[in-house]
Amino acid sequence: MGNAMDCAQKRNCTGSGGKEDKEPVSKGKFAVEIAASVLFGVPPLASAYHTSIVVEGEEYFFSDSGICYDGTLISHQGAPSERFEVGRTDSSGTELWWALQAHFRPGTYDLLRKNCNSFSDAAMFFLLRKRLDKKYSTLERLGQTSPDMVAKVTNGAYAPNPVAENFNIEDVIEAVTKLGAGKRVTGPAGAPPRPRKMTLSIGAEVTLVGLKNASELNGEAATIARYNVLSGRWEATLKRSGETKAFRSENLRPVGEIVFSPGDEVIVSGLKSEAGQALNGKTGQIVSYLHDGARYEVMIDGETKALKSESLTLKPSL
Repeated sequence: MGNAMDCAQKRNCTGSGGKEDKEPVSKGKFAVEIAASVLFGVPPLASAYHTSIVVEGEEYFFSDSGICYDGTLISHQGAPSERFEVGRTDSSGTELWWALQAHFRPGTYDLLRKNCNSFSDAAMFFLLRKRLDKKYSTLERLGQTSPDMVAKVTNGAYAPNPVAENFNIEDVIEAVTKLGAGKRVTGPAGAPPRPRKMTLSIGAEVTLVGLKNASELNGEAATIARYNVLSGRWEATLKRSGETKAFRSENLRPVGEIVFSPGDEVIVSGLKSEAGQALNGKTGQIVSYLHDGARYEVMIDGETKALKSESLTLKPSL
C-alpha cells in the first residue's frame, strides 16, 4: 500500500528488524529479507508501507502486472526505508514465483484488499512458515472500515477492484499449507527454470494500447518513469506531450510488439521444440499479455500456453 514513492520518512535498517532479529535464524540455502518503504503516515493511527520479499538479493513484489521479479529493488526505487533478514530457506525465489502465481494474477491488485503486503505475507509463509508483521498492513486494515480516510489519503483516486472483492489471504495461506513445508514446487511442463525478465522497468520504451477512456492515446510511444505503489501501476511519460500518467499493465506493450487483444483467435506456427511442434497449426484464444518474458497467454485445447507474438497469427474472420 502507499503512494508513488515520494517518501517523507527514510531510514536505513540493515539489521534491526525488531522482534524478527531476536528469533533464531534457520539454516537454509537462501537468505530471505523484507524490504519495506514508509510511504506516508496518518498520525496517530499508523504509517502506510510498501513491502516486498528479497530472496538471495532478488526482489519479488506484487503489482497490477502480477508477481514481478527484479534485481534492483525497483519497487522501492532502489532505496527501501528498511531491509533486514527474516530467515533462511531451501526454497528458491523461482519456487516462490511458481507457488503463488495462481493466487496473484495480473489485473487483480487492489490497494486495500489485495496488495503488496498481501503478497509479502503469503511469500514469507511459503518460504519460512512465518507471517508478515501486522504493523506493515495496519493502515490498510483501518482503510477497509473507513472509506473517508482512504478518499482523503488518495485524493479520491482509489477505486475498488471488483476482481479482488472476494480475496482472502487466509485462503492463500491454507493453499500454501497444503503444498507441504519444504516440498519442491515446479512449474508446468516447458516452464522456464527461473522467472523471465520483466518487460516493464524504469526507462523501458512502450506503446499504449487498448485504452478506452483515452482512446486518442492508443498507439502513442512512452517511456516507463516509475512504479506507482498506490495504484500498483506503472507510470509512463508520453513522448509527444511529455505528460506522465499511470497505466494498467494490460495497456502497455514493449515497442515493436505485435498487439493482440483478449478474445482474439490466433493460429500457432513456427514453434521448433518437440512440445511446440505439436501446437503448430492449432487455433487458440488470447487470454492476456504476460509482461514476464513478453509473451501472450493463449488458451489451446483447454490449456493455457505462454507464447511469443511472432508465433501467433490472427485468425482470418469468415
